[in-house]
Amino acid sequence: MEILKRIYRYCSRYRRKMIAACVFLVLYIAVNLITPLISGIIVDDVIKGGKREMLSVLLLILLVGSVLKSVSMYFRGILFESFSQDCLYDLRNDMYTHLQHLPFSFYDNNRIGELMSRMTGDLEGVRVFLASGIPVLMENCVYFFGTTVILFTQNAKLALATLLVTPCIAYCAYRFNQVVRPIFSEIREQQATLNTVTQENITGVRMVKAFAREDYEIKKFEKENRRNQMLNINASRIWGSYFPAMDFISGICLILLVWFGGRMVGRGEISIGTVVTFNGYLWMLIMPMRMLGWIINMMAQAITSGQRIFDVLDTGTTIRETENPYNPEEFRGDVSFQDVSFRYREQPVLLHVDFQAPAGSTIAIMGATGAGKTSVINLIERFYDRSSGSIRIDGVEIQDWSIRRLRSEIGIVLQDTFLFSDTIEGNILYGKPDATREEVIQAAKMADAHDFISEMPQGYDTIVGERGTGLSGGQKQRIAIARALIKDPKILIMDDCTSAVDMETEYEIQKALKEVQKSRTTFIIAHRISSVKNADEILILEDGRIVERGSHQQLMNRKGRYYRMVRQQYHDLDKLEELRTGWAGPDPMEACRKGKVI
Repeated sequence: MEILKRIYRYCSRYRRKMIAACVFLVLYIAVNLITPLISGIIVDDVIKGGKREMLSVLLLILLVGSVLKSVSMYFRGILFESFSQDCLYDLRNDMYTHLQHLPFSFYDNNRIGELMSRMTGDLEGVRVFLASGIPVLMENCVYFFGTTVILFTQNAKLALATLLVTPCIAYCAYRFNQVVRPIFSEIREQQATLNTVTQENITGVRMVKAFAREDYEIKKFEKENRRNQMLNINASRIWGSYFPAMDFISGICLILLVWFGGRMVGRGEISIGTVVTFNGYLWMLIMPMRMLGWIINMMAQAITSGQRIFDVLDTGTTIRETENPYNPEEFRGDVSFQDVSFRYREQPVLLHVDFQAPAGSTIAIMGATGAGKTSVINLIERFYDRSSGSIRIDGVEIQDWSIRRLRSEIGIVLQDTFLFSDTIEGNILYGKPDATREEVIQAAKMADAHDFISEMPQGYDTIVGERGTGLSGGQKQRIAIARALIKDPKILIMDDCTSAVDMETEYEIQKALKEVQKSRTTFIIAHRISSVKNADEILILEDGRIVERGSHQQLMNRKGRYYRMVRQQYHDLDKLEELRTGWAGPDPMEACRKGKVI
């Protein structure tokens, strides 16, 4: 009932439309309820009583009733469908908006295919109930109670005999609901699993083909599809076992009518017209009982779908703003970590991290995979909240900042580059929607992307495929860099964003970024020494702790972990002394461009 109440709250927003639809529904039913009475009058008064002058009037009433039925049926259908679409629009909007505000941790624990299933199949299940289930439920309730009242008004004794078996039908319907609801819940969950398998396969189709795993994926899909099939067949078996029973019991009503009605006509207690009237109303009484299982079936599916939808809507975000978030006019970009620790799923990721990044400085973060590098930038963007310690931006605790303002001042380029199915210009403009074409071109030049974009057939108007299909990894990364730079952010985060470009392109990008980095705080996560050697401070992370820190020259002098990293990357040991004391010769990237080995 709680799920139905919550669905009703959405319905109540369109109360007038719902009431109008119900008015036309009641008008349609009222005309149908009058028809058997007229049939009885025709039998008793016209055919048997000989009052033929009444026939024209009665037929005219039936004709007008047919017109009213047609008109009311049309408006009832239009209004209920419009009403259901309005509710679906609000539900879908609320769910999508809520998904936008959920933290990264939610998406870490939920599969995209399952969320898509809730956004499509489950929402459609609720809509079908509103468009078809509610009208049928109301219609059958009005028919049942209206017919019952009329039958008792006509003849209470015959009505009581006719309705003798209805408690059995009600019990069967109750048992059917108890059994079928868990089955429908399983079906919905399995449908979500099937969607997830499909979505992952299509998204990763290039990987599937690269490893020739088509047969494996087909078998995996077939397994989940088979389970989905068996669950639906099981639901059909349950349906098949209960519906014939309900249909049989409802059919007994007709036998009782003929038996008792015939005997009463023979005794002169009622007229033949009354039996004809009863027979007309009997089908209006039997139909709701026959439809009861179908209504419960649809309601069970709607409740199951509603439960899955509201489970998402009830998921609270762990990233919350204070009542009056800090939103200053000036944003400098000073970042401070003070004894910061971070746990993810109870696993320690960062331990007692301390560093200062004054506005305009460049901080490089290095370390092995899993050392916690990306977690540092996730905390700066407040994708997650630190477990302990203090993170301050411009001297203000990060939890006190307006999240929208904080993130609007941060430009981030991730290693896993994501591009939308849009033009190249549209992807760059995502960072600043109101930017001019000149600003787009300037950002592309800073990211060393302008040349290859200009060579494309449609230039900046070239449409890229989903996730950037059609572009090389390096091209996608450079567009992502341009997207971040066009924001003109005070804090620039570059998470191994030149890993997919060749060394010459990396050198060109770094040259362009030198000017950009002067006016903003920059965090660089990289594995290449050439990307970090000019940073003001280099942090070496290991198992979530800062184990070394300093400038390039300072770390080379210590001959610790950083020194060993340099040695691994630059195998010409004769050059190590130059690396330790600062580059005596040309820039290594420049040397590479000239064909020298370093």
